[in-house]
Amino acid sequence: MKDMSYAGKAGVTGDEYGARASKDLIVTRGKGFTKEKNKKKRGSYRGGAIDVYGSHSIKFDDDDD
Repeated sequence: MKDMSYAGKAGVTGDEYGARASKDLIVTRGKGFTKEKNKKKRGSYRGGAIDVYGSHSIKFDDDDD
């Protein structure tokens, strides 16, 4: 089974905005998660540069059998 956590993503350095948000949200469950997530979305971004050219998608095989 593939690790789908933020820490399992290739190239994560740990000092990024996403790492801090993940650290805060990983322990939150249920309605509290939604509340905290929305607070993070409203908050100001104070992280590093945003990589607009990077792609972290997964390609799936086209199954036309």
